[in-house]
Amino acid sequence: MPEAQDPLRSLFEDAARSGRERLVPVPVSDITARGRRAQRRRLAWAVAVCLVLSGGGAAAAVFLPGDPAPTGPATTPSVESPPPSSLLSTGPPSPTPTPTITPTTKPPSAPRTTVPPPAVSTQR
Repeated sequence: MPEAQDPLRSLFEDAARSGRERLVPVPVSDITARGRRAQRRRLAWAVAVCLVLSGGGAAAAVFLPGDPAPTGPATTPSVESPPPSSLLSTGPPSPTPTPTITPTTKPPSAPRTTVPPPAVSTQR
């Protein structure tokens, strides 16, 4: 079944035919030169990125503060002894109340005490 002649189709075919007739292959040397230029551009970008990153690191090292002041180790607070004025009182000591234990309650557990770790010397 033959197709009807489409004037637009015939114009496109004529344009393709004339393009094929004027086609000239690009020399290999031009293609090679274009590839080398692209490689130089990529290398230049890589060098630029490295310079920016190293420059940023150097600037950060200059502008950031130096080493922080050394701090002592973290310790738990120690129990303070009573002030000397309370040792001089002449009155009898007050009795300590004793807890009453009923059958429905549990006996109070002993208070937990922690011992701080030994101090580490930072001097060398």
